[in-house]
Parts: sequence; structure tokens; C-alpha cells
Amino acid sequence: MTFDNRLAAAHRELAEKGVQTLNYNPPIIWLLRKAGFTIRPPHYERFLINVLALGLPIGAIWGVLMWCLGWQDEVSPGFALRQSLLFGIGLGLLMGTWFWFRRKQLKLTPWDALPLSTSPTQKRWQPK
Repeated sequence: MTFDNRLAAAHRELAEKGVQTLNYNPPIIWLLRKAGFTIRPPHYERFLINVLALGLPIGAIWGVLMWCLGWQDEVSPGFALRQSLLFGIGLGLLMGTWFWFRRKQLKLTPWDALPLSTSPTQKRWQPK
């Protein structure tokens, strides 16, 4: 439950700063969360996690598409695998750097400093 509350607080903060929904909740991260992974929004995630979570799945998808659409008869499987891996790592590094830069630019609250409970819960426990 703690993760869900922090996730809601992070989404609220990003929306207040003017970040579009698809930027703080991209489809690949949304799918990984639906699969059971507890991944923070990319702006709050560690650099290496962003590189792996954003680069490797997209590199694998790109590699399969390229294999089916043209590489099958032209290149060896080893070359195709290497190119897909390089593409995924390159894209992951690019996206990880971008989210790190945006986190600094927006001056976001660190993940561990986000509230553990929602504002209705906080109001419920305040003295009257």
C-alpha cells in the first residue's frame, strides 16, 4: 500500500508541474506495473533501472521487428542480436539521461520524501 500511495503522490506532483501523463506513465512502465513489477515513475527511478526498463524491452521489440521485416535473409542471428542489444542500451541510456535531466530541472521531491499516505487519510488523523 505504501508504494501505491507514493505513486499517487508522485503522479500528482508531476501533473502539477505540467508533465504530460504519457511522460510520467509511459506504456512500457504501465505494462511492467500490470505484470507485477513495482516500478516508480521514470522521473523518480534510478538511472540504471530507467536504462534497463526503457531500453531492453524496446530493443527486443525492435530486434524482432527488424528480423521479421528484413534481416532474416540478410544478416546472421548473432549480428541481429548484437544490433538489437546495442539499440536497446543506446535508447535506454538516452532515456535514462533525459529523465535524470528532467528530474533536476523540475526540482522534484525525492521518492523517499513523498508522503506515505494520501491527503484524505492525513486529514482524518488531524486534531479537530
